[in-house]
Amino acid sequence: MPTPFSPDQLEALCLDMDEQLKELRNSPSFLSESKAAQQPEQLPERTPKQWQIIAVVTREDPQSFWQRFKQAAHSDLCEEGGVLHAQWRRYRNLSSKAVLESFGALLVAMGFSGNALQVLAVALGVIVMHLGCTAICKE
Repeated sequence: MPTPFSPDQLEALCLDMDEQLKELRNSPSFLSESKAAQQPEQLPERTPKQWQIIAVVTREDPQSFWQRFKQAAHSDLCEEGGVLHAQWRRYRNLSSKAVLESFGALLVAMGFSGNALQVLAVALGVIVMHLGCTAICKE
C-alpha cells in the first residue's frame, strides 16, 4: 500500500504524532487510565484533543467516524497478515511511520486529502497507539 505522504511530510507527521503521544503519557490522568480496562468507547475522556480533531475535520459525529474507521482498518490492525497486526504481535508496539503510512492510505480511500488527511492520520494514529491494538480489536 503506497503512502500518500512525501518523505518530508512523513517525518514531520511522525514528530507531531510522537509529541502528542508524549503529552498524553505525561498527563496526570495517564497513570489511572493505563491501569483501567482499555475501552475504545471511552475515547473522548482518554484522547480529548484527538477526538475534537476528528469532529472538526470530518464534520461528523466522532463516534460514528471512529466506528467507520475501525471497520476500514480492521484487517490491517486485527487480522493475521495485516501489516500493523504483525508488528503489534511481534513487538507490542507500533512505529509512527508504519501507522501513518497505513492510515494515510486508508483515509485516502475514505475520501480525505490535503491537510485534512495529515491531521486526521495523526489524530487516529495517536488514538490507536495510545489504546493499543488489543483494545481496538477485541470488539
